[in-house]
Amino acid sequence: MTEQAISYQFITSNEVLEQQCQYWLTQPFLALDTEFMRVDTFYPKAALIQVQDDKNCWLIDPTKITQWQPFANVLTEESVLKVLHACSEDLDVFAKLSGEVPRPLMDTQVALAFLGETLAVGYQRMVENWLQITLQKEETRSDWLQRPLTESQCIYAAADVYYLYRIWPMIQQKLADQGREVWCREECNQIARLASMPLDDEFYYLRVKQAWKLSQEKLAVLQNLAAWREQEVRKRNQPRGRLLSDNQLWLLAFKLPSNRFELSQIDGLRPAAIKRDGDQILELIRLGRERSQAMWPNSIPSPIGQPYRDWAKALKKLVRSVAEANNLPPELLVRKRQLEQLLNSAVRGELNQMPEEWRGWRESLIGEPLLAKLTELASRR
Repeated sequence: MTEQAISYQFITSNEVLEQQCQYWLTQPFLALDTEFMRVDTFYPKAALIQVQDDKNCWLIDPTKITQWQPFANVLTEESVLKVLHACSEDLDVFAKLSGEVPRPLMDTQVALAFLGETLAVGYQRMVENWLQITLQKEETRSDWLQRPLTESQCIYAAADVYYLYRIWPMIQQKLADQGREVWCREECNQIARLASMPLDDEFYYLRVKQAWKLSQEKLAVLQNLAAWREQEVRKRNQPRGRLLSDNQLWLLAFKLPSNRFELSQIDGLRPAAIKRDGDQILELIRLGRERSQAMWPNSIPSPIGQPYRDWAKALKKLVRSVAEANNLPPELLVRKRQLEQLLNSAVRGELNQMPEEWRGWRESLIGEPLLAKLTELASRR
């Protein structure tokens, strides 16, 4: 089936937005989406906000709006469920524009995972599966900051919420039929809560690949550099890789350069970057090396060594078993990074309580079985 004819209205003034927000506050749910550009910046550049209510599809032009508080009130109104699909980057857009993320939140991509789909069902596939409508994809990579937008762009943007608004009640009913709606709402609200929490830059170094190869002294340097980079890219509003890539962070921590010439030997580190930030980078390296041993980060167990490798295999087998028994994708039960962090703590003998992110619906389903399995594995060590 081809797409239906979709009408839409633009909002280009603070007054109209405020008026419409008053109506949206009366709605049981809204379908939301955003269009943005994120090519040469850290923060997304908002280009369009789409809202579908029970009557109309609205396209908010963020280049024309200066007063976002009425919209922020809608985003945080507890009686209005905000429905999105694959919302992670959209949450960044809302937070940057209004200072708020949508809550209560429902991400239909997550909802489909609770119904036994993978955690990666795209919007076009969802619409085709639930409504038997094939959406056009021509505008996916178009320039959303151009003005005026083309009719094709506007129809594409409107479709992202028009069909979402119609699909959500169908998904909600199926979630309720399978006894999964409470779990799903809890998961989505945790996504919103985590998105609204301040970032902890001190732990970003744990995301750097191969960090486990570094000594504790060098991990202290990596921690300094990674935290500084996170603060700087937000301040300068530029992509991480434009300042320092993860690989360059690792090389700096591994080689420990002590002067500008040695900095110039780091692969990909441009002369302009050394001129601008070289002294700061060298100072961060020096401070990391001068930390007392008591202040060093914990060592990271080798993922290819023992007992990490065998324990990881056992835990992944358990996760797959529980996932199959409950018709859930394994990646919904436990994220890869969460499992790695759990294993790191367990191998060091530091695991003594349930990770906070496993409270709620996960606790009895997978959290307690994983902790029991780790206790069993540790007892054999």
